[in-house]
Amino acid sequence: MTQEELREAYKQRLVKEKQSYISKVINIDGSILSKFKTGKIDLYPHLFEKLEAYLMKN
Repeated sequence: MTQEELREAYKQRLVKEKQSYISKVINIDGSILSKFKTGKIDLYPHLFEKLEAYLMKN
């Protein structure tokens, strides 16, 4: 999965769940997820893996 594919999957998930909840569950700061969502940053590999694992299992 690419950064852009993960970004789209994350945006779709935000329709059902709050960003604050996701950041708490996967232990990534909400501001990082917000910047990722808007395309300002790409996630470091270890953060990418955390978010990908969360989105794929739930």
